[in-house]
Amino acid sequence: MKINRSRLKSLRTDKLWSQEQLAEAAGLSLRTIQRVESSGKTSMDSLAAIAAALETDKALLLEAELEFKAYRHTQYAYLMWVVSFSFLSIYLANLQRTTMASHFIVAGVMFILVVLFFSLSIRVSEDRINWHFGPRFWKKELPIAEIDSCEVVRNNVLLGWGIRMLSDGWMYNVSGLLAVEIRLKSGSAIRLGSDEPNYLKEAIDGAIALHNSRAA
Repeated sequence: MKINRSRLKSLRTDKLWSQEQLAEAAGLSLRTIQRVESSGKTSMDSLAAIAAALETDKALLLEAELEFKAYRHTQYAYLMWVVSFSFLSIYLANLQRTTMASHFIVAGVMFILVVLFFSLSIRVSEDRINWHFGPRFWKKELPIAEIDSCEVVRNNVLLGWGIRMLSDGWMYNVSGLLAVEIRLKSGSAIRLGSDEPNYLKEAIDGAIALHNSRAA
């Protein structure tokens, strides 16, 4: 049978016990305790011994442990590419009206912007959210412990794309209007643009639930 590993570890640490001390109190070997905490697998006899040592009910240790599936997704700024290259095409078509210096300046700026903001990658793990633009530009991370909640929102079209300061936080977006707004315990907010906001929200909610269960 499988037990809730995080709950077992939490009950053990609440007593300020090491794995060796739990093994001694339960009359089991240290190797057994290490195996139970790492795999969650145990026998009925071992479960009864551990529950008795921790002075808790066996049912509490058998509560299902939340399963978390890591999330990773990259959204590409196709519309930004189209707009940028269309602008450059029109500009180059009228190149004779400009100086060579201005040509290099405009082309260089557009190229840099397209390279830096051609995509937004977001990764949600058990303990943090990481995101960055293009070739790992403007890398950011946020511990799950600092998050209060999140919801799917629709950005105002005037906010545009890129990095924007909001009245209560920051927005990161490369395409579209949909985003997930993450409310922090500090009261500020972070908006991450996404073309699959529901999946992103589900992953963040799962990470929050897992963090809360381990902290309980």
